Amino acid sequence: MDIVNFPNSHFVLARAVALKGFGGRRAGELLVIDRDGACQGSLFGGAANSDILHRSAEMASSGKQVDLMTVAIGDRDAVGAGLACGGEAEVLLNQSSALPAGFTGRLSRRVPVALATVISGPHNGLVMAVSADSDIGILNPLGASEDRIASLKGRLRQALARRFPASQIEESEGEVVALEVFSPPTFMVIVGGGELGTAILNQGLLLGWSGSVVDNVDEGLSIVQKLGSNDALIVLSHDHGIGIPIISEVLKGSASTYVGGLGSRHTQEKRSELLLEAGFSPAEVERIYGPIGLDLGSRTPEETALAICAEILAHISARDSRPLKDSTGPING
Repeated sequence: MDIVNFPNSHFVLARAVALKGFGGRRAGELLVIDRDGACQGSLFGGAANSDILHRSAEMASSGKQVDLMTVAIGDRDAVGAGLACGGEAEVLLNQSSALPAGFTGRLSRRVPVALATVISGPHNGLVMAVSADSDIGILNPLGASEDRIASLKGRLRQALARRFPASQIEESEGEVVALEVFSPPTFMVIVGGGELGTAILNQGLLLGWSGSVVDNVDEGLSIVQKLGSNDALIVLSHDHGIGIPIISEVLKGSASTYVGGLGSRHTQEKRSELLLEAGFSPAEVERIYGPIGLDLGSRTPEETALAICAEILAHISARDSRPLKDSTGPING
């Protein structure tokens, strides 16, 4: 998800909720258009900005709160904007007044949020948002029933549990509904640095991630307390005096944060033994990916970093890392 500074005054939030083509796009791209037409963020490398800006202006003049538009980008324009190829997308636009209070604040604080927008049907304009531990808010202009609200809320909880930025349009109870999950980009805490730590940070940058290298317990503990379901703890240090306290903090604080440890199988066994002695259950210790990384035949720091980041991505997206040719689901996302 793009991190943007939402204007204090009126704005329009645009994002793609369905894609065909484009050769894969970065999940969570947002375009924020303020009342003067200034843009923040990005969609399709800017190739569709003029069309989206025009529709945003139409919404402002008509008072329409929510709109869905189709954007088609040819191969030539797509390549010129840095995309792999052209495609077609459904772009959803909400005026800021059609977003629940607290929604943008949570995005700014890197809190994963799920959003439902009824695009057409008996309850057109119904918008609600939830986070993992709370209901953020609801806009219910046409008085949807408690049962309908509960049904949509259940779908949002299911979507949020996927732990990966995603969107889809579905028909539900005679309505067309956009379901979206807004998740912050992955943040990596790397315990121990060196060439491999640098390579992991560089590989993460290619994916839109960020990270920090720590080499002492106090610094590590202060950072990992903020890790969420899209984040990762990567322990490269073989010093259990540093690694065990930091791993323990993550195992206690988050049930879904990726935790991986470098080292031989003997090192993995010793790490597991120390965690079991510290009171963690076998199931909790089993959460640790160790030896860390997918089996790609990696030898160099750069290749090993690729294997580690690929494993993190598979964990976050709840995939089993098999080749696409052996799967039957969507190719992208």
